[in-house]
Amino acid sequence: MQLEENILFAHRYRLKQLLGRGGFSEVWLAEDTLTTLEVALKVYAPGGGMDERGVQLFSAEFSLVFNLNHSNLLKPTYYDTFERMPYLVLPYCELGSAANLVGQMNEQAAWRFLHDMAAGLEYLHSQEPPVIHQDIKPDNILLDHSGRYLLTDFGISIKARNTLRKSMLKNEGSVGTLAYMGPERFSKYPLPIKASDIFSLGATLYELLTGMVPFGEHGGLLLQHGAEVPELEGDWSDALKRIVGACMEKETWARPSATEIRLYCEQQMNGETPELPHRNTGKVTPPPPAPPEPEPEPVEELQTEEPEPPTPEPVQSEPVEAPADTPRSFIESVRPKAEKLRRYIPLLWKVGVPLLLLIIGGIFWARNAMEQKQREEQQQIKETAIKSAYQRYLYYIELGDSLTAQGNRSKGLNYEQFYVNALRYYDNAIELGERYAGDFPELVDVVTRKDSLLRKIDEVFTFFVSTASKTEEIQAYDMARLLYQRAVKLKPDSPVLQEFEARQDSINQLNNTQP
Repeated sequence: MQLEENILFAHRYRLKQLLGRGGFSEVWLAEDTLTTLEVALKVYAPGGGMDERGVQLFSAEFSLVFNLNHSNLLKPTYYDTFERMPYLVLPYCELGSAANLVGQMNEQAAWRFLHDMAAGLEYLHSQEPPVIHQDIKPDNILLDHSGRYLLTDFGISIKARNTLRKSMLKNEGSVGTLAYMGPERFSKYPLPIKASDIFSLGATLYELLTGMVPFGEHGGLLLQHGAEVPELEGDWSDALKRIVGACMEKETWARPSATEIRLYCEQQMNGETPELPHRNTGKVTPPPPAPPEPEPEPVEELQTEEPEPPTPEPVQSEPVEAPADTPRSFIESVRPKAEKLRRYIPLLWKVGVPLLLLIIGGIFWARNAMEQKQREEQQQIKETAIKSAYQRYLYYIELGDSLTAQGNRSKGLNYEQFYVNALRYYDNAIELGERYAGDFPELVDVVTRKDSLLRKIDEVFTFFVSTASKTEEIQAYDMARLLYQRAVKLKPDSPVLQEFEARQDSINQLNNTQP
């Protein structure tokens, strides 16, 4: 079942307007025909639905988080499935998501945003077991009528997301989410932890303040390979810069907890000087200067009369004659010491030399071991980067195939957009394939896929232009313009729309000049 305006979903909710679309779901403004109230309807795997096992998995997971209740969480009011499509009924937030505030948020709003999100995460992280959100980004943060920020789309595990990924792939959402992932999500053990949510929160706030995600579409993957956390530029307070940077620290243990962030924000909002618990972030902090030593108090000198030293009586010394055998006496005096030293020479040769060689060998061994460890770490970093790139390579191809298939099956309007986005993902995959041609374990023939898609695009483009031309002949100019516009979406360099506009200008001028 394709979701469209005015259809009745689940025999109850009339869809009125598409509010947003992600990689796995669509959010619709809908009217509850039983209560006539406007609600937000979030439908997972729209269109194709999920298999029975996937539906059961979703139902089991939502039963664990459905009763969570916090003032900064958007609590669903109902959960069910329709035609194997899980859906949530949520309160409708007219102010929309935080994505509408990207690049427009001021400092006062930033502190309120950070406080509300930290409070919501503090509640989720305190559950047993902890609930890790895993997908914090502006699209998943809504504003209610009072301006309070609400976190939504929580409680979906990696297993459920993988199930969704197999059921439905779209061009938005999933790839963009990488931009908010911390570096640990690209490591040998990529399971999300509480600190992963903190990194995503910092990256989200950075984007809301600057209009850009801190590491582009690559997210914390760049931190894995030596990049530095970007400084929050602009006329922001030092306290705000400090907390945003702390949230995006490379090491998970160096990031503050949700509780610490909430307390930090409350200190700032109460006019206090906010402070975070000290953490060793790996940055060398110079020790504070030692306090100056107190100067000794002056001591009054006692005036005493010193007695005059006695005058020594002159002593008449007789000349001492040097012994005639001085060299021989010296040799005789040192001979016992030399004999004693000679007895130790074999011991020194037997023990000292091997000990010296052992020390030298130990130094060389330690040096080689350190160099070997560095080589292994560099190799591990390279292998991690290759593995991550290969996963993205396969993911791009899977997205391209899915979008192409959806375009082929689509009978509605704008199906050409599926082809355009599929072509973009094929190009991304080809670029990665060329860059890592000697490293990827397997290269899929993406070029053949792209060539096939290009032929399909040529066919659709020719169809649009031909149909537009015939429509233009019967003077149905509005329809012709729409068809030409759709053709230009497929081939932006094509002049067909400009030529049509020129013909329309000529016709209008001719009509204006006639009496």
